[in-house]
Amino acid sequence: RRLVGVTLQESGFPDNLTVGEVVDLIRVHYPDPAPTRELLDRFGLKEVAGRRAGGLSGGQTRRLAVALAFAGRPQAVVLDEPTTGLDVEARHRLWEILRAVVAGGGTVLLTTHYLEEAQALASRVVVIADGRIIADGSVDDITARVGLSRVHLRAPSLPTLPGVTHVEANNGSYTLHTADPDELVRALAHREVPFT
Repeated sequence: RRLVGVTLQESGFPDNLTVGEVVDLIRVHYPDPAPTRELLDRFGLKEVAGRRAGGLSGGQTRRLAVALAFAGRPQAVVLDEPTTGLDVEARHRLWEILRAVVAGGGTVLLTTHYLEEAQALASRVVVIADGRIIADGSVDDITARVGLSRVHLRAPSLPTLPGVTHVEANNGSYTLHTADPDELVRALAHREVPFT
């Protein structure tokens, strides 16, 4: 299988080449490349095909970088924040392209900070913070956790509490995940749990 990794940069193209020439330059490195016209059409670059790459807007540069990721017809592609800097129409066009890749049997690994983008595209989401995986599951699993708060407390023990979806315990120290932290504290007080 062919795997393409792309780190999108704003100024990674030869400024003196046209958009069409940049696409052709990358295509020749693959045994069965996508046609230039197809790439320009799919990524909304046809109207700027004759323009020098150095004169593109940020959104056009982003679309060109993503188009190049698909020049070799990869079966798997890694995209790092591909829609940053794109307008809404261009973002949705890229989403349609990525859905078509997956529907055709391809694989897309996508990094994004946009929950809406993950909801629109992902079948599995891995959330990483400070280099650690803090959540891994379906889109529904992750979005259900987004609205949760964490309540940290110390107590000798805890009863079953309403609204708590997950408990982390460590020597009398607890982290409780809940959608309503105020209700959780009221429940602790009502049950006369000694906590700090």
